[in-house]
Amino acid sequence: MDPVTHISSGVMGALAARRWLPGARYLVPFAMLCAWIPDADIFFGDGDPEFDLLHHRGITTSFFGGLVMALALAAIYRRISRNTSFAAAAFFAYAMILTHIWLDLITTYGTQILAPFSTHRFALDGAFIIDPLFTLMALALIGLAIVMKKSRHAIALAGMVWFFAYPLANMAAGAYLEGVYARQLTASGVDFDEVHVTPDALSPRYWKVVTTLDQDYLLDTMDLLGGAVEPPRRYRRADTGELETLGGQESMFATYAWFAKWPYVTREASPDPAGTAVAFGDLRFASTNPVLARHFGGRRQPFVLTAFVDEAGRLKRWSFAKGASSFDESLEH
Repeated sequence: MDPVTHISSGVMGALAARRWLPGARYLVPFAMLCAWIPDADIFFGDGDPEFDLLHHRGITTSFFGGLVMALALAAIYRRISRNTSFAAAAFFAYAMILTHIWLDLITTYGTQILAPFSTHRFALDGAFIIDPLFTLMALALIGLAIVMKKSRHAIALAGMVWFFAYPLANMAAGAYLEGVYARQLTASGVDFDEVHVTPDALSPRYWKVVTTLDQDYLLDTMDLLGGAVEPPRRYRRADTGELETLGGQESMFATYAWFAKWPYVTREASPDPAGTAVAFGDLRFASTNPVLARHFGGRRQPFVLTAFVDEAGRLKRWSFAKGASSFDESLEH
């Protein structure tokens, strides 16, 4: 989830907890720090894309790592707010960190909540990575709580409920829409394996649909207001075995096989002599959403890993596009 939403959860948490921590000093800044601190992993890795894939939303966004950070933050906070017990500060810090973990868990990117004991990425598909409705409602409740001092506690508690209720409602809606879309495919005579529906940009209006069709994926958008959407796109499913084979030559490809949820592949002639460019992408980061197509249609799709291989399948070099940045690495044989 975006930093604004994370920090707003800290402000909301501080307003809600003030009644139980009456003597706490600088509670709002402390709560904001606790609500943001799991994202501190962005400062490590020195721009290494493989490190980012492996460790972003890893140990710092896990139950165990969050507990360690909460204890450390509570020890520091005790020096600032001596009227607050260590146990109360640690409990509050961990609650704010767990809220951060929840807000990351509800996006499709995935979160290693059991690290370092497991590298499995969990995702609940309850919100798009940036959700204006979700965040603006939280900010509105914060503003209301600040203005209405007599009702501040109740409003802040309602705000904390909002951080959980909205994603859960989206999960229920997504499960319902999966059934709707599956029935439409069946009625059209389309043979499919699975249908996944997740919130897309400007949800709950727009929803991303990924359908598994034997060797392909079908990417589509559902508009609950019935507006025009981009035509569905078909992608060839990537062979994770090919990624792992390339991973034997460069570990980044094995890491990508672990990271990707809906990996697809494209092939085209490479500018390298007698070579091929094999590009691997993940449909988590693709969309037929008309709003995204209008504003970002000309940009390179993020999280695409490209292998440049010779006729014998040997990896000559590779590139990785992440957002507006790209990383190039020359491999020697």
